[in-house]
Amino acid sequence: MTKDNKHSFDLMTPADEVDYDPLANSKVVEVAITKIKGRTKPPVDYKPVKRDFVKTDRNILDVVVPFLMDKYSPGTSILYIMLYRLSYGFRKNKLEMSDDKIAVRTGIPKRTLSKYRDELIECDLIRYSRGYKSARLPKYEILLPEQSQAFINILHKTANNLLKDVKSHDDSTIYKNIDKHTKDIETLVREFYSGIGKTEYSLTRKMLDDGIRVVQTLLAENYTMDDIHGCIKYTIETKPDVYSISFLNYKIGEYLVTQQKDTNRKKAELEEKKKQQKRQRTIALDNELIRLYNELPKSQQNTIMYKVEEEAHLYMKENNIKFGEKFIIDSCLNKTLEERFPEVVRNWE
Repeated sequence: MTKDNKHSFDLMTPADEVDYDPLANSKVVEVAITKIKGRTKPPVDYKPVKRDFVKTDRNILDVVVPFLMDKYSPGTSILYIMLYRLSYGFRKNKLEMSDDKIAVRTGIPKRTLSKYRDELIECDLIRYSRGYKSARLPKYEILLPEQSQAFINILHKTANNLLKDVKSHDDSTIYKNIDKHTKDIETLVREFYSGIGKTEYSLTRKMLDDGIRVVQTLLAENYTMDDIHGCIKYTIETKPDVYSISFLNYKIGEYLVTQQKDTNRKKAELEEKKKQQKRQRTIALDNELIRLYNELPKSQQNTIMYKVEEEAHLYMKENNIKFGEKFIIDSCLNKTLEERFPEVVRNWE
């Protein structure tokens, strides 16, 4: 039996004398599954994972991986997941490992490893210190999504439909204003439900998302955070049986009217009533457009969404907007659907 000088161990399997390199790329491995003709495949029972598993932050799979796949490449996602597995999988957030070993573990060619690493650094998902030949290994510090400056805002963002055309030059000011208040918006929603007696345990994700959407919409209409905060206090005081923050859409006008002097009260009341009616029509129109979109064939939905995402990414790049991508994509989708279903839009005017 011959020896391979490439490695310090025997690469010749005694059973069939086929050359086998354990450090070779996994692409050479072939998997053959024997098909059973004329038989129904047996059901696969659920088997809980009780050992040999890595505890993973939900946001890594739900937020980080889709973001990296969209903005960069699958290799960037694979590198982050493997670094996470090699660090948090051993109850630590730091790692020392050579590029050669990482390339073997991930299957990523060594020549492209630095590119993916730079992209993770750009997203503030890792911190990296170069090694020095064989004397010092490269060092990695892996950050969770909630620790990344790039993802901390994205985690708080939720879908919303803007009332204005996203192609307008002045809209970037609205997006950045909302982006600036991201943390305050969620805090405001939590304070509202706390004020009406809801505990954190009973506050569902949907209630929180809907509340954030209400506040974002009011900010997009140029109401200030002070206006919204005052309206929350006023709503709780004047409507003890209030159960949803969506009542702010109806109370914001009434609240601001009470803040006006008596001479301007009627004028302000009329203006706020018009705004309220416009909001109601817009919400109804948005819901109808989304309903029509969901009824389209999947192929048409995918085509529309691809065009919308491309338009949103270009807009963010031109206006130097780093966060709130989902917010802008939904706004572009709303505008596209208005152009696709003009007869529906006319019925709401």
